[in-house]
Amino acid sequence: MNERYDVIIVGAGPGGSSAACSLAERGFRVLLIDKEHFPREKVCGDGIAPRAVHSLYRLGLRDELQGRFKRTEGIRFYATHGGLTEVSYPMGSRYPDHGYVIPRRELDAILLARADGLGAEVMQGCRVTGVLPPRGGRFPGVAAECGGEKKILEGRFIVGADGPSSTIGKELGLLRSDPLYLGVSVRCYMAGVKGISDFLEIYPEDAISPSCGWIFPVDEETANVGVGYMLYARHKRRINLNRAFEDFLSRTRHAAAKLRGAEPRGRLRGAMLRVGMGGAVPRCRNVLLVGDAASLTNPISGEGITYALESGRWAGETLAAAMHSGDESLLENYPRILEWYYRRYFFLGTYAIRYGNNPCFINPLLFITSRLHGLGDKMGRFLMNCRRSDYPP
Repeated sequence: MNERYDVIIVGAGPGGSSAACSLAERGFRVLLIDKEHFPREKVCGDGIAPRAVHSLYRLGLRDELQGRFKRTEGIRFYATHGGLTEVSYPMGSRYPDHGYVIPRRELDAILLARADGLGAEVMQGCRVTGVLPPRGGRFPGVAAECGGEKKILEGRFIVGADGPSSTIGKELGLLRSDPLYLGVSVRCYMAGVKGISDFLEIYPEDAISPSCGWIFPVDEETANVGVGYMLYARHKRRINLNRAFEDFLSRTRHAAAKLRGAEPRGRLRGAMLRVGMGGAVPRCRNVLLVGDAASLTNPISGEGITYALESGRWAGETLAAAMHSGDESLLENYPRILEWYYRRYFFLGTYAIRYGNNPCFINPLLFITSRLHGLGDKMGRFLMNCRRSDYPP
């Protein structure tokens, strides 16, 4: 079999498409492969934070997003006894002063079209079944099934962007099962939600603790509504996710008033989260993992689009440097880049959510931040990983 591609990217979500864009615009032969046909549904809160907006605009998508999707101006935090804290973007940071809510069905299709337009070869409806056995110390490609036909796809490098249950990561033993870095969430689109605003709304309310709920505005009448929690909380307290969602709709002090009478559009859908960097190893030989597959979801907010877009770009840039120079050892830089940008924040976030996500801490915190605007901005920057001193990467 002859080598056909410079890079095979498995998974065409934000991480995979970002990596494909980075490589294709540099003239490399890229195959972007996904088991689904786009557009397709993806379980997500759909909130696009200012840091992710920066990455999307870097990809040249500003005109395609502006005016088409719901623009958000900040975040509101509701606690049962702590009042309301409202923070507005950019919260003193250098990132854009707005976010969006974009259903993943549309966002991922836009990103895939961008990668295709830059020259990446796209293969939809093809399920990768495994990694080819190593040859000469490298993994030469992947095996796939496309429309019932088995294929062998070869490439110099492989990028696993296939989500928290990554086939690539699992095949190479790169995924870890530590519940400290694993979470679950469910969401449903609901019509008739009262008081929809231009803010993302987050509800760490007593009735669903240690779960956290959200209401993110999709349009003037529809919202993405969901709850999520970490697996160690479920194991310790025997939480039922569907019951937590029902409690969010009916028993919370603030959210239930907005959701009373709202009607679901579609069924309740769930997904796993791999967070905080600790749930995966990002590199093995000539294979790199990005986004959810690399455990790069924010452990505090559960937001992963920012880190998928950034890690996909960095993986592409690292691979481009290795191919230009002929020095594969440059791939060692990729985990170092992730460590430099994320390790300290993800470490703090992982333990902040583990020990601070309870009413005894949340209610007093939000009581204070609701009265001290500067402290509220600081909390918002911490949640979004947008420090005042940071320059957008």
